[in-house]
Amino acid sequence: MLIITGSIPTTASVLLALGCGGGDDDKGAKATSAPGSPAATATAASPSAATSSTPAASATPGVDAKEVRFKGPASEIIAYLAIPAKAGAKFPAVVVIHENRGLNDHIRDIARRYAAQGFAALAVDLVSRNGGTKADDNQNSGLLGAANPDDLVADLLASVEYLKAQPFVVPGSLGVTGFCFGGGYAWELALASPDIKAAVPYYGTIRKLDDIAKTKAAVLAIYGADDTRVTATSEPARAKLTEYGKTFQIKVYAGANHAFFNDTGPRYNEAAAKDAWQLTLEWFRKYLPAG
Repeated sequence: MLIITGSIPTTASVLLALGCGGGDDDKGAKATSAPGSPAATATAASPSAATSSTPAASATPGVDAKEVRFKGPASEIIAYLAIPAKAGAKFPAVVVIHENRGLNDHIRDIARRYAAQGFAALAVDLVSRNGGTKADDNQNSGLLGAANPDDLVADLLASVEYLKAQPFVVPGSLGVTGFCFGGGYAWELALASPDIKAAVPYYGTIRKLDDIAKTKAAVLAIYGADDTRVTATSEPARAKLTEYGKTFQIKVYAGANHAFFNDTGPRYNEAAAKDAWQLTLEWFRKYLPAG
């Protein structure tokens, strides 16, 4: 990481600005999903090796999933696409943004969970400009920390354009979600794209609070009460969302820490994760029309 960014503070400052760094993201994932987790419920046969950079085949009944590649502003963008296996049907679509470990099997699993619930899900690899997610988590964190945030937003905007062009996506029914680093970029995309109609950032922070005025999205912001540094940013966000008259809900889970939704990591909180998953699905179903 030091070689990539030139200094530890440089990388840390970039990641901290988006809710990451300081050990916030989990290291050393478990090999399987925790019992009773959304992953275990919806995709019991799916792999969850979080450090894997190899695309996981779909193991979810009724879901078609594969790696896709499309043109971005500076490189080919790599992503994992999961859709319900219903020929000729159209679905609301959700962009899924990974933690600062890159696009791994845990995030692919989340994409398949959305597809199992009737959404088209596109999990974007934000390490695409460097050839895609690496096997080394620290290398991914360094590359993402050194990246220009505006470049990553541009890649996410290209991902929205990709989804808009797909025949299986309901026109005008696009959302975004993300976790930690990805939670910060879920905010970024919701502020940058008028096409995003619903956003669910998990424990993410906002770089430019006043840009909340620009969003067209109904925002459900999810935090863990024990994640004190990131959760402290929810109140300034609440103030701006209220000031600009936006549709929003802020949910803070007591007893939950940063990365509580990640069922492959040590901070997984089953009760909070299950409740947050149901709340998220309800939010997207409310604000993303099914056609």
